[in-house]
Amino acid sequence: MRNLTTHSICLALGLSLLGVLSFAAAPPEIHYKVSWVGNSFSGKDAWVLQDVEGICVLPDGTLFTNVFWDEAGGNVSEYQDGKFLGAAGHSHGWGYEGGSAVTANSRYLYIATNVDCEGGGLKGNSWPAKGFTWSGVSRRPRTNIRQAAPFEGGHGKEGDVLKGCFLMVAEIPDGKSGRVRGLCATEDRLYVSSPFDDTVRVYDAETMGPLATWHVDRPDRICLDKTGKLWVLQHPIAAEGWKALCLGTNGAMTLQQIQFPVGVAPTAIGIDGENRLLVADAGPDQQIKAYDHLGTSPHLAGSFGVRGGIFARPAGVFGDARFNRPTGVGVDAAGNLYVASSGSVCGGSTVLECYGPDRKLRWRRFGLTFVDLGEVDPQSPSDVFTKERHFVINASRPPGADWSYRGYTVNGLKYPDDPRTHLGGTNGFIRILGGRRFLFVTDMTGEFLHVYRFHPTTDGEIAIPCGLFSKRHVTGRGDYPPHQPEKGEWIWLDRNGNGSLDAGEYLLNGGVDSSGIFTPDERGAIWQANGNTIRALPLQGIDSHGAPIWDYARAKTYPRPAELDEVRRLRYLPDQDVMILGGNRGQDRNQHWKPMGPVLCVYDRWSTGTPKLRQQVVLPYEKGSGGNESIEPISFDVAGDFLFVAYTRGLKSEGLKNAFVKVLRLSDLSLVGNLSAEADLGETGLLDLVESVSARRKPDGEIIVLLEDDYRSKMILFCWKPEGH
Repeated sequence: MRNLTTHSICLALGLSLLGVLSFAAAPPEIHYKVSWVGNSFSGKDAWVLQDVEGICVLPDGTLFTNVFWDEAGGNVSEYQDGKFLGAAGHSHGWGYEGGSAVTANSRYLYIATNVDCEGGGLKGNSWPAKGFTWSGVSRRPRTNIRQAAPFEGGHGKEGDVLKGCFLMVAEIPDGKSGRVRGLCATEDRLYVSSPFDDTVRVYDAETMGPLATWHVDRPDRICLDKTGKLWVLQHPIAAEGWKALCLGTNGAMTLQQIQFPVGVAPTAIGIDGENRLLVADAGPDQQIKAYDHLGTSPHLAGSFGVRGGIFARPAGVFGDARFNRPTGVGVDAAGNLYVASSGSVCGGSTVLECYGPDRKLRWRRFGLTFVDLGEVDPQSPSDVFTKERHFVINASRPPGADWSYRGYTVNGLKYPDDPRTHLGGTNGFIRILGGRRFLFVTDMTGEFLHVYRFHPTTDGEIAIPCGLFSKRHVTGRGDYPPHQPEKGEWIWLDRNGNGSLDAGEYLLNGGVDSSGIFTPDERGAIWQANGNTIRALPLQGIDSHGAPIWDYARAKTYPRPAELDEVRRLRYLPDQDVMILGGNRGQDRNQHWKPMGPVLCVYDRWSTGTPKLRQQVVLPYEKGSGGNESIEPISFDVAGDFLFVAYTRGLKSEGLKNAFVKVLRLSDLSLVGNLSAEADLGETGLLDLVESVSARRKPDGEIIVLLEDDYRSKMILFCWKPEGH
């Protein structure tokens, strides 16, 4: 890998006729390190898919993955000894997506795939009619999995799709859902589990013509044992547990079956070299379980993995064989065990692991972030927290080797009301209040603000729910949140310390809604730009259970300054009584609905009620043919004496194509330079989060800047030490 530390940029400054600072030309040179967090690969030439739902392991150790959605189209990827060999492609776009299963023989790769017509916009042999979705199998040659392995009657003709290689198994009308979740293959047969009509379909592996249809109620994952019998996971009904059924080579049900105890949640099955059925259990045990004597009286012979997985004490700590929702299992001819895990609240969850015959770790690969932005702990600058994960940074190590996965902070088994398990989340903010660490979580558009406390003695890495802010009554989430007010904005505060949203624990504010993104400052005040006012809810203290306290009755409001028509982002610096606002003024406005607007203003003496404008700037922006094509600032953060402004895309006038960060001096909003990763990390995606950048100054003066990159499942990491600091 080439040197990633020095980048050169230039931009001059000018003063507009209105007295507002503006930029033109190109910025001065600054020096910084580019790295990334959350993915084993940089994304330039390789990346680990953001989530994983199924794997296939071949005798030679080749590993294939599949998942319905990977932003960069890496749904189906190929690995050998942990090395990324490539993605199959044509599994993300033109109506074709990935799926939940994958299998192969010596000639072909078979991929579970769902196909839609994008609301009727796509018409022809390649797609279903409007109002329907196809679920089926795409076939590729093993010699090049990016190409088609066509067959007579195969779908795929018009558009940018592979030609003639898709087998439609079921046509699903809108309003119903379903996917092929079970695939396995021999040299001459392909077996497909079809939950749509309670069958297992058997096809000729070469011609893809139908050979047989076997009835099986509620079929799910499937695999073949060493004797050629087919094992089928069966969905439970009522209070029964899952079952594994066995079908003979003629499709007849045999007497052999496994009734799993209630609580066991099998997500994948496979066969090892001893003809034992391996079961990935995503229930409370979080283990790989082995059942032997398949031909006579199958029974549990053993298990692999720490019982309880990542939730075993100390809870949330990541480590060898501490699985978090295992979703795939397989064994190669050498006896190596492969396990895929996908535990997450909102995407970004892949852990691929290989354990040797001695069950010691051989290799591991991560794809742990998606629509994620974390923040550095102000008291411990090596620690970074996202909405659900804890990473550790060692900036002295080379790029990509400078981060490690420390812990998973969600335990939905112990805290089923955790807002992250119901409302998702994207951003993590760390605040130190009363000497204690708190995690604040917001979502992509800033609809909610969750608050979490830590108690390592009892809960290890787990973040314990203790607060939730909502701007209105929540709908469309079933019965969640429980006991919420019938209308208007509210705050839930965990009065009894049990982490549950109990009756009597909600604060109301007159039954009216509010608006504006939630922003916690360093002293725990919660800010919102709300219409023509800016509101702060100061922290009122920490209760006896260690939970923060806020009160609508203590709210402080401030009028919108005249320099802005609309305030869309803010940062308040309580130690300096400085407010930085981002928004719109006149014709200088956000083009797409997410970005913040190009006008930045800095005010001194904010809390006095008569703030003084220190400086104002119109940031450069470029208009696009449509909202998603615009190039404009989306959010900013502050660290030390500098502002860091994230851009949705690269400014063409500055020679940049991808999202980047513009650095300004806080003192006068003059330009310092740009932080760009495209030369080192390749293409990055359009920024999706209303808060897309975070920055933190370390005690030695170095500043750590994190930028979201949903495209290839990582966060971009910039390490910059300003001259003279």
